[in-house]
Amino acid sequence: MKHFSLSRRPVVSTRTLLKEGILPLGGILGITVVLVAIFALCLYFGSGMKPVVPIHVDDGETVDPNPLRLAFMLSAFPLAFVLAVVANRKGKSGKIFPAFWWGYAGGTLLWQSMGECAWHFSIEADEYLMCFPHIEGASAVFLVIVTIILIGYCYRRRAFSWGVWVFVLSFVGNWFGHFVLIGTYPMVHFLMEETVWFKGAGAVIGSLVCIGALLLSAFAARDTKARLCCCLMLYFGIGIIVTGVTGI
Repeated sequence: MKHFSLSRRPVVSTRTLLKEGILPLGGILGITVVLVAIFALCLYFGSGMKPVVPIHVDDGETVDPNPLRLAFMLSAFPLAFVLAVVANRKGKSGKIFPAFWWGYAGGTLLWQSMGECAWHFSIEADEYLMCFPHIEGASAVFLVIVTIILIGYCYRRRAFSWGVWVFVLSFVGNWFGHFVLIGTYPMVHFLMEETVWFKGAGAVIGSLVCIGALLLSAFAARDTKARLCCCLMLYFGIGIIVTGVTGI
């Protein structure tokens, strides 16, 4: 069965669309708030501690290698894959929503450990920089392209189970949501200020993602899994708008 197939008329009732394509935003936000709060506490209490590596500028940003950030990264990275395994098992047993929540939590933890933490522990010595990837920056553009191609290939080949798909899409959604603002700015820096780009791109790109998610959910999504993916897409669209416009 195809998860998506375009139709001129709504595929499901408004009630089903609301239940499976919009209301799960509440659960996504709840999980996000908890994970972000834990991460923020680590940054807050670790800010006065001695840095793990010397502070320096990496890809235009100053690193913050405090010990509790390192502890969070070393805990979040393996835990992310543990949650992916749980999501996989839940999905294979037919528990669509539990697999979705576990997969989302795992993918978000993976993003936090890689996108928010790892690059802060680069080591600079004698003009040589050993660095972990700053994957939300412009230097990751080819990695983004390769990832898009791989995801398309895996989708066509049905390479992942439902829970693992949510895990992967949650990580990629967090990553690309940051990249479309931060990673694309160097391409237009000679035309406008950074804050102008963030607000404009955040509003435009985020709105397009949200509209696309709602249209897909109403006119293309053929089952619950597809509508939950659209809900995830809607969440990231809203995140792009909020991040870009407010500058958070």
